[in-house]
Amino acid sequence: MLRIVVYANQTPIAEARAGNMSMLADISDYKVRAVEHAAPKLDIPAADVTGWVKDHPRRTSVWHLVRKIAELAVGERDEAIAVQGDTPSTTASSTD
Repeated sequence: MLRIVVYANQTPIAEARAGNMSMLADISDYKVRAVEHAAPKLDIPAADVTGWVKDHPRRTSVWHLVRKIAELAVGERDEAIAVQGDTPSTTASSTD
């Protein structure tokens, strides 16, 4: 399990967890959940995103996987906000 925690001024503001669902194969699929706390002063709603990072080569730097997780979290979150409008809380999921 990979756990990523983002802090701002020693306060956690977001967290993502990714579990390898491919028995640690060289090319692996990861189930991801990313949660971001709301920041009302910045007009950033809370988000809870689930999805997959598929076909990731494990024999690369962990930062490649972190980037894919961040891209999933931002992309799914932005799609959900566009569909829901100005909803203060967002939940999105992806199965692809």
